[in-house]
Order: sequence, then structure tokens, then C-alpha cells
Amino acid sequence: MGLRVLMAAGGTGGHVLPAVTVARWLKQQDPDCSCAAVSGRRGVAAQWWDPALGELTMVSVEPWPRRLQMVDPRYWWRQARGAVRLARLLRRYRPQVVVGFGGYVSGPAVLLAKLSGTPTVIHEQNVFPGRTTRLLVPWADRVTVSFEETRRYLPARARVTVTGNPVRADVEGRSRAAAFKALGLSPDLPVLLVMGGSQGSRALNTIAVEALALLAPKDRRRFQMFHLTGADDHAAVAGRYRALGVAGHAVAALPDMGPAYAAATMALVRAGATTLAELVATATPSVLVPYPYAGAHQMANAHWLSRQGGALIMDQRVLTPARFVEVVLPLLQDAARLEAMRAHLRRLATPGAAERVATAVLEVAHAN
Repeated sequence: MGLRVLMAAGGTGGHVLPAVTVARWLKQQDPDCSCAAVSGRRGVAAQWWDPALGELTMVSVEPWPRRLQMVDPRYWWRQARGAVRLARLLRRYRPQVVVGFGGYVSGPAVLLAKLSGTPTVIHEQNVFPGRTTRLLVPWADRVTVSFEETRRYLPARARVTVTGNPVRADVEGRSRAAAFKALGLSPDLPVLLVMGGSQGSRALNTIAVEALALLAPKDRRRFQMFHLTGADDHAAVAGRYRALGVAGHAVAALPDMGPAYAAATMALVRAGATTLAELVATATPSVLVPYPYAGAHQMANAHWLSRQGGALIMDQRVLTPARFVEVVLPLLQDAARLEAMRAHLRRLATPGAAERVATAVLEVAHAN
């Protein structure tokens, strides 16, 4: 019977996609390996998880408590109910190792596993480790991180392995010509890829639409947009694009991001860790707009890539439609600068991250 692994990943693509990628690597090496997953009820795990890898369980787990929640019995009742479901899952599935990829559900899953004697591994995607990672480090048999710089934020005694951040295999190495055809784009015009993470960004959607409205019709025809809006804003953004005569497409979501990166001349995106890993893997220059309500995580990620020469940073508070026109669109037309950014990105690439994380998982599982 193959190895039983439980992947615990919060409800965003930034947590779930690395878990899926590592699980696929393990399954490819050993078809008898079973990689079950647990995630939060309100997230996107069901959209990304492959049932062929193993079962997916959705559990309601609340964020770490704020001061008012500390005295709210309803908060602790919900947490206790989620913990009971996780404990039952661990007893039923009997994993030989539990791997936490961050997010709210990762914390109690790893803690319960450790208390039951199950080996644990955690993977941190961001430069600056999240609260869950910082709390779990003393409980983890191995800590895998995406950046060498992350070591400085972790205790010296932590058993840290720098692995890089696993990127989906279908993102890399796609044909540019095939991508234009698949997405219905012209190979004769530069492409600006706009996306706000796995669930879209209303702020980026609004800024992009309002910026395009400032342009003269002839200027809107000098480039094309490929815009991932998220489900909530798709109809409004697509309608505005049609009214403005914007070349390109607005889509709610794109399960296969490979063609989008292959076709993109550059991207306007958030600075989540998985997005950064994909930008580097595909050598896509970018303007990063860190999500301002994610603590220091996205800003730290953005500063890292900017220092390496692969991206510019725009604070959301100053990214107005007029600033978009002044900064983003001229960069889209600056072929020499974009090529220099691509060269920096190629030097940063760390292929094999999924294998390195999976190797750490196997080492911990077999050592116990």
C-alpha cells in the first residue's frame, strides 16, 4: 500500500495550487500514493483539487481570533466543531504525514497531527512567513520555504529547506503562437494581462476599465487586454470593454493559465506568492499591486521581485486610472525594458520546486 499524505491548504489558489502540484508529483512517482486534502469551506479548493489524487474534505475553520472574538463563545464553538471534524478525518484517514500549505485550516490540522504523533511538514510560499507558519514552526518536523530570505524570519533552530514555490506544470513552456490562437488574440499587438488572484480584484478591475476610458479610441487599438475579472465583476467589465471598443477579452476565470502567460507581453497583477512564482517561471514582466489588507506579505513579495529587476511596484492607494495610463501603458510599449526584465526573471527561475517539497515530505514520512 502506498504512502498516505494529507495536504492542509487554506481556501485561496495561493495555498491550494502548490498543494495540488506537490500531490501530483507524489502520485506520478508512486501511483499507489494517496494524497487527501482538507481546506476551508469558503475557498476555491473544489475548483482546483483533482479527485484522482485523493479525497477532498471541506472544514469550517475561523481565522486566528481577534480581541473581541476571544470572549465570544460562538467563535470558540465554531472552532471546536471544526477541530472535531479534523480529528475525525485524521483518525479515519490515518495519514503517514500531514503537510500544511498555509491558511486557516492548516494550523489546526498540523497541530492535531503532531499531537496524535503524525509527522508534519509545512510549506511557506511568501517571503515573509504568515502567522500560521510562524505559529507552526515549533511543531513541524520540516519547514520548506520558497525564498532563502525567509530564513531570517524563522527561529534559528527551525529545520528549514529552501525549495522554491511549486508551479503547475501546465503553466510553463507553452507555445506563444498556440496561445494567441487559443485565446483569440492577435499576434501583432502587445498583450496586457490583468488579474487579481484566484478570486479577482474589484480594485484592479475598476482601475483598468476607467483607465481605458481615458484613452482616445485610436490609442485603445494599439494593444489588447486579456483580463481575468473574477465571477462577480465579469459581466460589468466585459460590457465596458465592448462599449469602449477595447481589443482583447475579459473572462471570469481561466483554469489553464499557460496560454495567458505565454501570450502576455506583461502583466498587471497582485503580488501573491503563487502569482510571483508563475511570473518568474514564465519570465513575464509585471507591475505588481500588492493587496493592501494582507499584512506585509504581498508587499514583501513585491519588493523581492522588484529588487531582482523583474517587476515594478504600484501602491494601490496611488494607482489611479491616470497613473495607469502614465506608467503601465508606456511600459507595455517599451520593448527594450521589457526584454531586460525578462532576462532578470529567467535568472531567478527555480524549476523542480515540487520535487524538492515532495522529497522533504518523503524524508519526513520515512524517518518516522
